[in-house]
Amino acid sequence: MTRHFEASDLAACVELFVSTFAQPPWSETWDPRIVHARLDQIIRTPGSFGVIILAEGEIAGFALGISEPWHEGAHFYLKEMCVAHGHQRQGLGTRLMECLFDGLRESHTKRVYLLTARGDMSESFYAKAGFYTSPKMILMARRIE
Repeated sequence: MTRHFEASDLAACVELFVSTFAQPPWSETWDPRIVHARLDQIIRTPGSFGVIILAEGEIAGFALGISEPWHEGAHFYLKEMCVAHGHQRQGLGTRLMECLFDGLRESHTKRVYLLTARGDMSESFYAKAGFYTSPKMILMARRIE
């Protein structure tokens, strides 16, 4: 079952994020307080929108982002998405994306953007969901030390 993200989902999504990204291929150590601050900031930003997917009555995945007005219709920036390690490769991520796209269509969103690492399973997942590397846009970064 999928549904729109609610503020009461935050704590469960923090837990899910920390446990999911601790697993390979990411093997990242996230402080739950930082994850809470990050997800809380996303959901409190004007234009925020998110969806969750439930499996066996528990949150098994979520997608969160921010919609911004644009001259040709809203653009949505997918900021965070994850599916619990034990539920990956079962179609939940695809269903989560479909629910996200359905909700965005209702708000007349025209484009969805995201950042992901090159060459890992996330890139292939998003490509299967219809995302492509934009020939018009590039990500630029600068380290500040």
